[in-house]
Amino acid sequence: MMNTSQAISGPQYADAVATLSGLFGTPLELEDLEAMALPAENGPLGLLARIPLLQDDVAKLIAIARDFGSPKAGVIELNKAFCRLFLGAGGPMSAPPYESAYLGSGRLFQAPAGEMAKLLREQCLQPVEGFPEAPDHLVVELSLLEESLRLAGVSEDKADIATVRSLHERLKSWVPAFEKACGDFDRTGFYACAARLLGRLLNEPLPCPSAPIAA
Repeated sequence: MMNTSQAISGPQYADAVATLSGLFGTPLELEDLEAMALPAENGPLGLLARIPLLQDDVAKLIAIARDFGSPKAGVIELNKAFCRLFLGAGGPMSAPPYESAYLGSGRLFQAPAGEMAKLLREQCLQPVEGFPEAPDHLVVELSLLEESLRLAGVSEDKADIATVRSLHERLKSWVPAFEKACGDFDRTGFYACAARLLGRLLNEPLPCPSAPIAA
C-alpha cells in the first residue's frame, strides 16, 4: 500500500513544481519522451517518484509514455494533444493553461493576467525570452511558486512566505478546473495524468518555513 503520510519538504515541493511545470510549457521532444519511458529513478520523473503520494500517478504517466509503440509515434500524438489542449486547436474541447480562462467570463487577459504581471514586477522577474504567453499562464505561475519557495526557505522572510502562500492559493483556485478539462479532453491520457499529479501536489500542505505571517 502506498504511504501517503510522509511530509513533503520545501526543496522536494519546489523540485516537484519545476518538474510538472516543464510538462505544460512546450511540446515534448523525442528525447524527452525517450527519457520519460525510463524507470522512474533513472528518468526526469524521478523527483516526483520520491514523493509517496505521487508514486501511483507517476507510474501511470510512465506507462502512458511507453504505450505509444515507439517514441516517434508518441511524440506525434502528444504534440497533437498539446496543440488541441493548450494552443486552442481543440476549440471548446481544450484546456487553456491560463488562470483567466477559468474565472469570470472565461476570456483571456482578464484581471489575473494583470495581477500576475504586477507580482512578477514586484519580484523583479519576467518570463524567459521566447516564452510569449500571458503572465497568468500555468507555467509562469508555477515557476514563480518554485522560485518563491526556494527563496522563502532560505530567507524565512514574512513577505517571501506570504508570496508563497498567495501563489499557492491562487493556483488551488483554478487548477482543479484545468485538471478537469484535461481529463475531459485529453485523448492520450498523458496530460490528464500530469494535471492530476499537479492537483495532488497542490492539495498537500504547503511546506512553508515556520516564521509567523502578520495578519
